[in-house]
Amino acid sequence: MRALIIENNQAYRDLLGHTLAEQGFTYDSDDNIQAARLCVDSGNYDIICVNQELKDGPGEEFVAYCNQHASQKDTPILFLTENRDLKAEELDVQVDGVIHELNENQIEDQIVHFIDLHLDPVFFEGRILFVEDNAKVATEILNQLEETGYQVSHFTTVEAASKEFDAVTIYGSHAEAYDLAITGLDLDGAMKGEDLVIHIRSYEDGRGFIPIMAVTSDNSDQRRIALYQLGVNDFLPTPILHEELLVRISNLITNKRLLDKVHDIRRELFAQATIDNLTGCHNRHSLMEFSEKFISSARRHEYPVSLLVIDLDHFKAVNDNHGHAVGDIVLAKIGALLLESFREGDLVSRYGGEEFVVLMTYCNADNACSKAEEIRLAIEKLKPNGLDITTSIGVTSLKIGGEGDFEAMFHAGDEGVYAAKDGGRNRVVYVAMS
Repeated sequence: MRALIIENNQAYRDLLGHTLAEQGFTYDSDDNIQAARLCVDSGNYDIICVNQELKDGPGEEFVAYCNQHASQKDTPILFLTENRDLKAEELDVQVDGVIHELNENQIEDQIVHFIDLHLDPVFFEGRILFVEDNAKVATEILNQLEETGYQVSHFTTVEAASKEFDAVTIYGSHAEAYDLAITGLDLDGAMKGEDLVIHIRSYEDGRGFIPIMAVTSDNSDQRRIALYQLGVNDFLPTPILHEELLVRISNLITNKRLLDKVHDIRRELFAQATIDNLTGCHNRHSLMEFSEKFISSARRHEYPVSLLVIDLDHFKAVNDNHGHAVGDIVLAKIGALLLESFREGDLVSRYGGEEFVVLMTYCNADNACSKAEEIRLAIEKLKPNGLDITTSIGVTSLKIGGEGDFEAMFHAGDEGVYAAKDGGRNRVVYVAMS
C-alpha cells in the first residue's frame, strides 16, 4: 500500500512516515501543493495525509484537487491541523478524518485507528443474515446492501433463517461468520422477528452476541424499549432512508469487528501466557495455575484423576550430537503426538526441557498405566527426524476420596520416572500416592 504525506513540519512528516511504514505502507512526502499535485497525477495512493497549512497555500486547496481527481477522488484523506476545534464537516472540502496535532503518541494512535476504519477490509465488508417477507422492503434493502459489497443471506421466514444460523457454527472474526442480523418484525409465518432475536440471544458462544437490527413501522418509544430489552441493538424505521440504512449497518458491523479484534488479541495473549511455543502444549506456568483447580474438581465431583510424567531418554545426547535445532524438531513432534493422543479434557503440558506432564480426568490407575504404555510405544515408533527416541514414564493416581494435591502427585510421578530410568529406561513405572 502507498501513502502520500504533504506536511510542512519535517518532524511531523517523519513521524507520519514512520507510523505508516509500521502499518505496511510505502510513502512519498513533500511540503507544498505544487509537488503534491504532481504526485497524485503520476501515481495512485491508498491514503493521503495533508496539513492545513502548506508552504504555498492552504491544505484545503490540495484536498479540493484530490476530490475532483479522476483516480484519487475516493482515496481516504486525513487532514492535520493545529486548530483543536476544527471538525471535518466544517470544511468546504471532503476529508475522511481530522487529526489535531497533539503529542506523538496521540497522533500515532489516531492514524492507526483511521487506517483500521478506512482501509482494513474487515470494517467495510460483512456477512449479513436478513429476514423479510415483504417483497418491496426486501428488494429495497437487498439492492442497497449488495451494491455496497455486503454478503447477504436472505430468508422470508424465521424458521429458515434460524436453521441457517444454527448451521454456521463459527463466529467472531472468522471470514464466514455472520456479522449482523437484520429482521423484519411483522412476518407472516408462525415465528416472528422477535422469535429470531430470542433464538440468537440464546447462544452462549460468540454467535449469541452478534448485533441485531429490527425493521419496523412502529416507531413508538414503547416499541423501541421493548425491542432493546429483547436484545435488539438498533432498529430501522420504515419507510427506509437509504443513507440511514447504510450508516446504521456500518456502525453496527464496525463496532462488532472492533470487539472481534479485542477478543482475538485477548485470546492471543492468553495463548502466549499459557501455551509452549515449541510444542503447542500448555507451559509450566499454565500447568501450575490450572492443576489445583483440575484436582479440586475431581474431588468435588468424585472421579479419579491420574498423572503421567514423561521424560525423554538420553535427550542431552540428541542436542549434543545433532544440534539444538534437531532437538527442537524432536520436542515439537513429541508435543504434537501427545496432543493428538489425549482427550480434550486432559491437561497436556511441557514441564520443562524434555519433560512432559499430563493430568487425566476420569482415569484410574489401571487405565493410566495402559495409556502410559500406549504413549511409550507410540514415541518409540515415532522416530522424529529419523532418530530413535524412547521415554521413561512415571504414573500415579488420586483415587476417589483420596488425599493429595498436585505437588504430591507430581512427586510420585517423578519417583516413577527415576525408577524407570534406573530399571533401564523406555518403560512405565507406577508409584502409588503415599
